[in-house]
Amino acid sequence: MHENIPLTIERLAGEQESECRVTSPQQIQSLLRDMSEIGALAALYYDGVKEFIMTSLLDVGDKGLWVEQGVDAPKNRRIAESQRLTLVGAHNQVKIQFVVDSIRAVTHQGYPAFYLPFPAILYRIQRREYYRLSLFPSERLTCVIPIAQPQVSGLFDVPVMDISGGGVRLFYTADDIEFVLGQVYENCQINLPETGKISATLEVKNLVTISAQNGQTIHRVGCEFKNVDISSGILLQRYVTKVQRLRAAA
Repeated sequence: MHENIPLTIERLAGEQESECRVTSPQQIQSLLRDMSEIGALAALYYDGVKEFIMTSLLDVGDKGLWVEQGVDAPKNRRIAESQRLTLVGAHNQVKIQFVVDSIRAVTHQGYPAFYLPFPAILYRIQRREYYRLSLFPSERLTCVIPIAQPQVSGLFDVPVMDISGGGVRLFYTADDIEFVLGQVYENCQINLPETGKISATLEVKNLVTISAQNGQTIHRVGCEFKNVDISSGILLQRYVTKVQRLRAAA
């Protein structure tokens, strides 16, 4: 939900710059195409980042993307003459930022637009807080977790209660599985229907045990994602957006 993220330019350095950097042309194209499909809003900075206009992503091609022109003709001319521009957008609580050295005023599908080449580097700047998608029973996912414990070992399908860019909340009733606070589980996988499979390392952050009315004991496990790759992050954003759209249309 981009309206909660200020579309201001982030100054990145050192470890943060390295963690946020995306250089794969395929991943950059995929992310921008995903944003264009929902008409994501963005701020286009020009004149040495002193000025900006609000715009939206219109379309993505093989080598670049199209964004809306502004309503002010003199500003549009200055933008077209700029040598360095920064675009800052957001998608599902992740700020997107990149710099390009050229821009062209064009028409796209009959409307005034700007054409930007794909950047060599794009930054995905994750917020500390994430939109959390609570899943209905009909939408429930399972997380496949490799578990190696004295009493039980193997791959276990653990139901997912909710999911976000930051992690998942799981639940289970089996007595032979025991999650430990602070424990890390590598190579966990979640299959997102009609979207794709994501892989991540999970770290257990909280544990809650509830006694149901039928006498059954339910264990809830809050886990944080660790080392999520860019492709999995994009797939997760796409899945959350798809579920939100389906719910809105119902």
